[in-house]
Amino acid sequence: MRTLRTAAAISAVLFVAGCGLPRTFSGGQAQVPPSTATVTAPVIPTVTAPAPQTVVVPPPQTVYVAPRDVAASSQWYAQPGWINSQPWIAITPAAGQTPCQWLHARGYSYAQAYAAWAQNGYPASWSATGDGYPCQKSYGMQH
Repeated sequence: MRTLRTAAAISAVLFVAGCGLPRTFSGGQAQVPPSTATVTAPVIPTVTAPAPQTVVVPPPQTVYVAPRDVAASSQWYAQPGWINSQPWIAITPAAGQTPCQWLHARGYSYAQAYAAWAQNGYPASWSATGDGYPCQKSYGMQH
C-alpha cells in the first residue's frame, strides 16, 4: 500500500511539473525546466458548538381535592382566618325569607354565607336540617 501511495505521489509531482510548460526536444528527450512542487495539508474547518443551555424544571405540585364527606370545620371556608378576613354582611331578609335565602338571592357564595353564619354566632336557625351545616336548602349540600 505504501508503494502505491509513493508511486501516486511521484506521478502527481511529475504531472504538475510538466503541465503548461513549453518543452524543447533535443536528442529525443524532453527537457523540462526544474521546478519545485509544494504540497499543502488540507485545512480542517473549525466548528463552533452552541453554548450549553440550562433547563429549569419546576418541581411537581400537589393538588389537594377534599373528599365530599369531610366535616365542614375542615373546609377552607370554615377556617377562622378566612372567616375573620371577610367583610361583615348586614343581612336584612324580607318577611318570610331566611338569612340564607337573602344571601343566595343577592349572589353571595356558599363560602360567604358560611362566614356570615359564623360571624353571627352560628345560629341554629340557619341549619334547616338541624345537622349543623348552614344554608343547605338555599345552596344544596356543601359538605
